[in-house]
Amino acid sequence: MARKSRQVETRMISEYLKLYYSSFSYIMDCPLGRVSEDLQRQVGYKQALGISRPFRPIVDAVVILPRHLLIIEAKVWQVVQGLGKLPLYASLVPLTPELQEYQPREVIMQLVVGWTNTNLEVMANSQNVSVKVYSPAWLSEVVESMHKYWTKPYQEERQAKLRMRQALGLD
Repeated sequence: MARKSRQVETRMISEYLKLYYSSFSYIMDCPLGRVSEDLQRQVGYKQALGISRPFRPIVDAVVILPRHLLIIEAKVWQVVQGLGKLPLYASLVPLTPELQEYQPREVIMQLVVGWTNTNLEVMANSQNVSVKVYSPAWLSEVVESMHKYWTKPYQEERQAKLRMRQALGLD
């Protein structure tokens, strides 16, 4: 049986935006960076945006605040990778055609996580990224199961399952 995708981070950012930023306009899955001017001349602005979308980085959300553009990454897994992306993404905001109508605004960065620790906070502070913990009950369960993954009992159980699957020819 194929494993089902839970779309945890998608649900997380959707709920977070609705809860904390519903009174502001926001863009989810916003592509960032330049679009080739040559391509725009060849096929037009709208079509160039569409063609170039797969080749541009995508931030989870941009919230249009009165004096700022808030870029948000929501992470459950690979949290440090999400943190590392934000300053790079911020550098692309002024060049992003989809955000030109909201300029000039200062860019602020936020990492939304299901849990945090001191090291993450230190790294985020050094990059001027605010860390926000969003952990409703359903997400707490996901985080708890994620933390159990690395324990010895879980790994032993996992190895036993893998051996059983292989013995049954289910791989």
